[in-house]
Amino acid sequence: MLKHLAVSAAVVAAFSAAAAAVPIGFVPDVPTNNPGGGPAVFTAADVIHYGAGLYTPAPVFTIPGNPMVDALEKMDKPGNWLFSVEAHNNLGGALATPADPRDVIRRDSAATYSFFFCGASVGIPDGSNVDAIYLEGGDTGNLVVSFDVPTTIGATTFGPGDLVRFKPTGVPGCAAWALGAPVLAFDASAAGLPASTNVVGADRIGGKIVLAFDVPTTIGAATYLRGTLVSWDGVSFAPFDTLVSWPASSVVDDFAAAANPGRIPPTLHVDKSTITPGDLTLTWTGSCSDGATDYGIYEGTIGSFFSHTAKKCHDSPPALTEEVTPAAGSDYYLVVPMNDAEEGSYGFATSGERPPGATVCQPVQTITPCPP
Repeated sequence: MLKHLAVSAAVVAAFSAAAAAVPIGFVPDVPTNNPGGGPAVFTAADVIHYGAGLYTPAPVFTIPGNPMVDALEKMDKPGNWLFSVEAHNNLGGALATPADPRDVIRRDSAATYSFFFCGASVGIPDGSNVDAIYLEGGDTGNLVVSFDVPTTIGATTFGPGDLVRFKPTGVPGCAAWALGAPVLAFDASAAGLPASTNVVGADRIGGKIVLAFDVPTTIGAATYLRGTLVSWDGVSFAPFDTLVSWPASSVVDDFAAAANPGRIPPTLHVDKSTITPGDLTLTWTGSCSDGATDYGIYEGTIGSFFSHTAKKCHDSPPALTEEVTPAAGSDYYLVVPMNDAEEGSYGFATSGERPPGATVCQPVQTITPCPP
């Protein structure tokens, strides 16, 4: 089944309650009345903030040229996004050459647009539409895509439920993807996804692949309706989040989770508290990634340098400071960037990447390089 994004130009950000408030951005395929009962009608030109069953529009950015957006991804680099369009569009002149449905476009923080991935150069046939995208391994990592129809590249045919991985060569822009054959990142048939289902949204969240389907889909004893995001852990499917009161007539088109948490802040200062005698005040600089929506504070014993355990698991930016009561003895402290799904790096020791804590704030760790 082909999906049809009937409206223009934007990204959408929703905040998921059922999945520990993981930030989600998504586009509906048709104009949709506010499911929370408000007056707004949401289109792909809206940014939807979702929380506690309420949907509230708030602008993030608008893509010029009124394109039909049907795939998007939040990059680690602040202000940078990827998206794909359903029909040829030059973004109101922002691109010298029109993008087609096989391409992926990058928007940077200065609202400059460029080709990130060119489908024709890697053999994607004309008539196939990239309708879901996400990155593996940070902004310079692999690109994973899905197609809206069976798509043959070389000797391999990928179905509309499959996810297909392209590996970059290190050269920026479209030339990065021109070498090497794509491989399956998710085999829909082997996982038991019905052949009639098209994956229209995908991302990796908390170590799992999370999917959205174009039609109500039955897998085993469970039926997943539109408005339900479904996780795949490599063995089985499970509900990841259900958007409250989402109408059955509207498809949750492609969505984007928060970026990766990033690496440990480069500076950390520990001072005696000026507020509470005996306490310490920790102050640090922020992560290099947009995905650090919070920070975990870890404490360990000097002389046993991998003994750190979680001390405080919430210090939401932009504060970037926390007062702690030290344990007895001589202690060391780490600040670890995190979000509601995963932790980032604990930094480097002389032996390499520092290991996670004995107790942790988030059970999944995702380590990616700082974006260029």
